[in-house]
Parts: sequence; C-alpha cells; structure tokens
Amino acid sequence: MLIPSVIRQFFLPRYDSTEFRRAQYFELSRQIPLMYAIVIVNMIMLALTYVDKAPAVLSIWTPAFFVTVCLVRAIRMVIGRAQAPSDAVIEKALRTVVVLACTMGIAVSVWSLLLFSYGDTYTKVQNTFFTGITIIAVMTCLRPLRQVAPILFLLVVLPTAAFLALQDHTVFHAIAINMVLAIGGMIVVMQRSHSDFRQRIEKEVELDRQRKQLQSLNAEVSLLANQDSLTGLANRRCFFDHLERRIADHHAGRARQPFAVGVLDLDGFKPVNDIFGHGVGDQLLREVGERLTANLPEGTLLARLGGDEFALILWEIGKEDDLKAICTHALEALEPPFVFQEGSVTISATCGIACFPGVATSGEELFEKADFALYYSKEYEKGAVAIFSDLHEAEIKKTAAVAQRLRAVDEDAFHLAYQPIVDRNGYALGFEALARWHDPVLGDVRPDVFIRVAEQAGIIGKVTVPLFRSALRAARTWPDNLRLSFNLSAFDVCSQSTMEAILREIEVGGIPPTRLMFEITESAIMQDFSRAVEALARLRAKGAAVALDDFGTGYSSLSYLRRLPIDRIKVDQSFIQDLEKEASARDMMRTISAMCQSLGLQCIVEGVETHAQLQFLSAAGCDGYQGYLFARPMPLTAISRYLADQERLRERA
Repeated sequence: MLIPSVIRQFFLPRYDSTEFRRAQYFELSRQIPLMYAIVIVNMIMLALTYVDKAPAVLSIWTPAFFVTVCLVRAIRMVIGRAQAPSDAVIEKALRTVVVLACTMGIAVSVWSLLLFSYGDTYTKVQNTFFTGITIIAVMTCLRPLRQVAPILFLLVVLPTAAFLALQDHTVFHAIAINMVLAIGGMIVVMQRSHSDFRQRIEKEVELDRQRKQLQSLNAEVSLLANQDSLTGLANRRCFFDHLERRIADHHAGRARQPFAVGVLDLDGFKPVNDIFGHGVGDQLLREVGERLTANLPEGTLLARLGGDEFALILWEIGKEDDLKAICTHALEALEPPFVFQEGSVTISATCGIACFPGVATSGEELFEKADFALYYSKEYEKGAVAIFSDLHEAEIKKTAAVAQRLRAVDEDAFHLAYQPIVDRNGYALGFEALARWHDPVLGDVRPDVFIRVAEQAGIIGKVTVPLFRSALRAARTWPDNLRLSFNLSAFDVCSQSTMEAILREIEVGGIPPTRLMFEITESAIMQDFSRAVEALARLRAKGAAVALDDFGTGYSSLSYLRRLPIDRIKVDQSFIQDLEKEASARDMMRTISAMCQSLGLQCIVEGVETHAQLQFLSAAGCDGYQGYLFARPMPLTAISRYLADQERLRERA
C-alpha cells in the first residue's frame, strides 16, 4: 500500500496553494501554444516523409486529426490568457493538461512507431529523431507540471527505447540508450528546475503577502493619522493637508476654481459634558458629525479639529448668498433635539466662512480669517453664519492696533470707575470696580474690547492684577460695611499664575476678605468648568464671596448652578427691559428671585433705570440693584461725595 501511495503522490498534480496553481496556469498559458506549434510542425514533417510510403490513414488522416486537436487547444489557451479564471477552472485546466499530455504523448508515439516499419533507414532515423525531439519539447514546455516528464518518460520514452532496442541495426540500439540517458538526465534537471520554480513562486507569494500586509498597515496608519477617532471624520492634520494641497494646485495653475473654508463651533456643548457626562458628550459629537455630513453638499470635506470645533472645505462655491444658504441649512440640521438614554440635548452652532482666493493667499491665513468670522459671529450674532468681509478686516486691524498698544503701555495706563450696588431703599451695599482705558493714540477703548484682546494676546494678567491692587487701595478708604465687587475673566480663573497673584493681593490688601466679591460670567465658567470651580472655591476659602454675573445670557442650567461655589446671582439687564409691558418678563423675574431664595443666594439685578422696575423687583424679593436709576459709574474721587449724599438722605429719612 505504501509504494502505490508514493507513486500516486509523485505523479498526480500537487495543488498545495491557490497562488502556486495560478502561477503554473499562467506559465503554461505562455508555453503550451509554443509546444503545440512544435508538435504540429514535427508531425507535418514526419507525415510528409511517409506520405508516399505509408497508408493514408497513417500518413494523412491520423496526423490531420492530431494537428486539428493541437490547433484547437492552442487557440483556446491563447484566448484564455486574456481572462481571469476562477480557482476551480484553473484546477480543472491543469488536470486536463496532464491527461492530454499523457494521452497525446502515447498516441503520437504509437503513431510514429506504426509508421516506423514503412520507411527505409533514413526515414526510420528521421522518425526516431521526431519522437525524441517532440518528447523533449513537450517535457520542456510542460516543465511547471513536475509529474508530466516522469509520466511521459515511463509511458513514451521507455517503450520507444525498448522498441528501438529490438531493431536489427545497432544504430537504433545506440539511439535507444542515448534517448533513455539524455531524457532521463534532462528529467532530473527539470525536477530541480521545477523545485526552483516552486521556491520562486512561494517567495513571490510571501513577498506579495508581506507587501499587502504592509499596505494594509500603511493604510491603517494613514487612516489613524488622518481620521478623527471619535467621529470618523477627517482630523486637523487631514484638513490642513487638503487645504494646503488645494492652494498649492491653485498657485501652480492646476486648479482655478474658488473654494471656501468654514469653521464651526457648537454653542452649548460644554454643559452637556458637565450635566450628562463625557459619554453623552462623545455621542453628541458623533451625531453632530453625522447630521452635518448628511446636510452638506456631496464631496465637502468635513473635519473635527478638536473639542466641539469642526471645519469644512466647500470645493465649489457660487454666490455669497448661496454659500451662506448651504451653511445655514447645515446648522439648521442641528436644531432638533438629540435624544439619549440620559436625556434630551438641544444645541446650536455658529459658523465663520472665508473664501479663497478673495481674502487670503495661504491656507493659514484663510483659516484664521474664517476663525475670526466665527468669533465675530459668536460675539454679535450667535447661531448664525458669517462670511469674512471688509467689516471683519477692519475689526482685525482695530484688534491688532489695540493689541499693539496693550503691549506698549504699562500697568498705570488703566484705571477704574465704580458703580454702586444698592438695596431696595437705594443705600449702597458696595461698589463694582469697572476697568477703563484711555490711550493717547486710540483714545477711549471699550472694556469689552481691550479685555478680549488682552485675553487673546495672553496678557490679561497685565490688566487684571494691577487693577485689583488699585481697587483694594480704593476700598480701604470706604466704610467697613461696603463691599468691593471685582470682575474676573475666563482667562483669569483658568490661569494659575493670575489666581496666585490675586490671592497674594488679598493677603496684603489691608481689608477683610469678607468685604470682597468676585464676579464671573457663566460663559467664562464654562470655558473650563472644573478649573473655574477650583479657582472660585479657593477664593471662597479665603473668605471672599463669588457672584455669577450676567445670569441668563449663558447656559443657565440649574444642574451646574447647584455645583458652583457662588453666593449671589447678578441678573442681566435684558431680563428687566420689558418688565413694564410684558407679563412673561415679570413671571420670569419672580421665578429667578424665588430660585435664588430657595438656593440661599442673593439676587442682584443689573440695569435698573425706572422707579416702576424698582417697585416690581422689590416686591419680587430681589436683594440688590445696580443701574442708572441710582448712579452711573464714577471715578474714585466722586465716591466720597456720593457717600456723603447718601448719609444726608439717610438722616432725613
């Protein structure tokens, strides 16, 4: 049983891998047509030699049949080169080649031996030469199939050699020996060549596998390098790569079509993380990406730059109104609530756009101007789309001029004005210190302008700390029952160095910390909620109080309001503008006042200008008031006169 098994394994095709079978097939598809051509020529030459000597069935019809079969097989093999056969077709084709090679080899050798007896010595030699050269050609052309040569050797060469050995002439004996030795030796060489062929294919397959693996790894690395892992959108690197390539193509003349860059920022995202947790925040960002992608034109590059900031490139743009409509449509898609298991979330977004090549010549400049348009829109028209224009260009120049002057002036350039905070009788509870700056070059610069520029330039500490020191000096001259309210910006509470400086000033300020009230806006707190809470807690630990300024203009979430270390709420003046004519405004103020009472917070109302407003707010239970009805901001020198007037009024009362 062992010997037949070994023989069967040696002679039957070894289809050990798909790649090797394919290599055999395509190698044979190039060589088999040549093999058939050699066989056809040899058969025709031998047939012509015997055409007058042997019967027609042997000299004409039999070779004609063989030639026809060879032509058909050769044509089919040539046609098959242009196709991509399946593995099953290849396996069947290889088996067919083995069977046909053996069958045709036996048939052709039998045909040549049948012709042998009809010829003379010369034709017999030519017949022998035909058999030998044809077998060698077939074996050589079918070299990729290792089993063909041994089979033909056993079934064709050995019987032919035995036939020649039985002839009377010793020449044929010598030819038989030469044929066996030469073809046998050639088979040994061919088997080694086949092993080399197999090893080469295996190495090529392994190299191809490694190449594909490397390509796959490169693709994964490229994907990780250019894709935002949270949303699946393009990331910052991918965005700027596309932007710079497009601008380079424009400068090189390869792309002349104008395009637009948009920068989009979510409004109201930070409270989501604080209220519902980062898991919901991440899911919200993913769904925002999906909504934006579905509502932007096909082909738009949408990227997440980080946090809740997105950017987009619109490759084809029309008129400015059309561009604005496209982006507005995308923003409107974010208005429906996002529903999660933890609750429902409603947000909006603001977008700034800059067009190339109209307003910039480089990718960095284009992005900066789109970002400025975004910032400007968030400042003056949150939730809208702003396209960078001459207005923004003028604002940039103005901001640059302010920043330049801020760096040039010393801390004495700034001064303070003081506005009273009073009780329901109009008596002062304290003063709020308000920053002022009159520059010799720029003139009077609004506080919101120079404070914002100082924050952007990273020099807000240059303004805050000296002004706080000046406010402390002023407060030392007031009666002990009056508090000093001082405003802190987002950068102040998030800057460790600034907070350390303020705490040091409190220690050496010369007044009890309990007389200090620090005011901070909702939006400033939400810049970095945890850090802001930590900073405010340190102030309260010193004994100072904390007020939430401009309440109602930011997020106004009761969930995070409960977590803030605050003592009072300052209601923005926008809540009381319509008190005298709208019942809803009055209801709102009653609700806010009741909320403050339930939370144990003082309720201070800003912007009080009429006696009717004061009467209603007093009845609603508000604790303090600030506005032009009582006093405008005043210089330090006017405070003593203001307090003296108050004292005279108190004595009359």
